[in-house]
Amino acid sequence: MATPPICLFRHGETQWNSEGRFQGQLNSPLTPRGKLQARNNARCLQRQSSLAGPFTVYASPLGRAKETAIIMLDELGISADTIAYDDRLMEASFGECEGLTEAEVAKSYPDFWQARTADRWIARPPSGESYSDLNSRVSEWYEDVELSQTTLVVCHAMTSRVMRGIYTGLPHEEIVSLAKPHDGFFKLSHGKATHMT
Repeated sequence: MATPPICLFRHGETQWNSEGRFQGQLNSPLTPRGKLQARNNARCLQRQSSLAGPFTVYASPLGRAKETAIIMLDELGISADTIAYDDRLMEASFGECEGLTEAEVAKSYPDFWQARTADRWIARPPSGESYSDLNSRVSEWYEDVELSQTTLVVCHAMTSRVMRGIYTGLPHEEIVSLAKPHDGFFKLSHGKATHMT
């Protein structure tokens, strides 16, 4: 029997996103554009007649995901008290590289950057997490989650990539290159991840 759909949202654009900085588990605030993206993504959900409530809502507790989830639920007319925050949905830690641009990381941590270029799945930033590490905790969440008629998940770029990979069974080398849009969401249903806009 087919499992109920999961709607997978990335948080809205942040200040650091606009500056090209790695955020990891640090945080920067949503930009005005990011706040609008959150509202538009809730409206996008409302346009999908096949995705009916009641909704169960899970979110990363990191500030940018939390803010996005609260804005979305306000647009949907749902109390923010219904959000279940789970640390396993947090973005991968980028360790000592958080807050830096790609050029700054490449200059300050050349060994890591070379390893990342060779294999993004296993490369681990200093004091941080690899995609493989992230996959382990997201897999644990996925095995534990109780799906409702429609389950909403508000998370992050790498977390979303890994979740889609787990759901669709993609090989690692494809997971690390999946799209990471702020606009719209991914509907996980019938073994496929479909970008809804």
